[in-house]
Order: sequence, then structure tokens, then C-alpha cells
Amino acid sequence: MTYLFFQTWVWLLLAFILGLLLGGFFCWLCCRNKKHETSYQTEQEPIKQSQAFVEPAPSSHVAPVVNKPVKTVSFLSEAPADIDDLKRIKGVGAVLEKTLNGLGIYQFKQIAEFTRDEVNWVDDSLSFPGRIDREEWIEQAKQLSAGIETEFSKRVDHGDVEY
Repeated sequence: MTYLFFQTWVWLLLAFILGLLLGGFFCWLCCRNKKHETSYQTEQEPIKQSQAFVEPAPSSHVAPVVNKPVKTVSFLSEAPADIDDLKRIKGVGAVLEKTLNGLGIYQFKQIAEFTRDEVNWVDDSLSFPGRIDREEWIEQAKQLSAGIETEFSKRVDHGDVEY
């Protein structure tokens, strides 16, 4: 009986130590991959100079703190009447199209006019770092918004691409 009691406690202790080690490893792994979040302003009106920067602190021993201007993103708050089929861009599937729509992106024209800050913001929001550049979304969107078909959009239109 004493043997079983001792053996049970040894196994419980080993399981506890293993749980601590695995939990610590996964916590380290998750924290290591986190990115710094950037806040963006989604209002359509321009930022006033007084809103964009904080005045330096009057104390002489403290360095002045200057906030970066808040980015104004030109994404739509509501779906327009003429929504483009974003799946015609190579790399955008049905799920990704819904996610883009949730971010206020509905038209090729919006993607064609992305700035570097907007590309970074969308990359962070989609958890696909570099995908917009790698799959050349902006170039494809420029062609599609101008009415020029791409090879991929032709395949989508003919039903050769399944989602």
C-alpha cells in the first residue's frame, strides 16, 4: 500500500513538472512572435496639427515626447453599391475577401491606392505578413480597377478556380 501511495505521488509530481515546462515553452513561443500593435484612425476627416503631436514636457531632465501622427485610413465604413469581386485578385479567397470587407475594403480601387502604412496595417490585421507584396495585390488591383483583365481573373471568370 505504501508503495502505491509513493508511486502515485511521483507520477503526479512528474506530470506537474512536465506541465510547467510545456506551459513555459508555449508561453515563450507565443510572446516571441507577437508584434507591436499600431493604432489607426478610421475617420475620414484629416488630422489637425494640434491633435497629431503632444507638446514636450516642461521638465528639463525629461526628454520631449512626440507622438507619431495617427494614420487616417481611407477604408469605407459601409459597403458601397458597387462591390468588386476581390477573389479575382490572386491570393484572395472567399474567407480572406470577407475579412477584407470587414476591414472596410470592398473595391479594387482601394487596394490599388494602398500606402505603405495601409499595407502594413492590413498585413497585421490579416496575420499574413508580406502577402500583399509577395502576391502583388496592388499591381493586380490597379489593372482590375482600370478594367484590364489579369490571367488569374480570367481563370476565375471561367470557373477554373475553386474556393
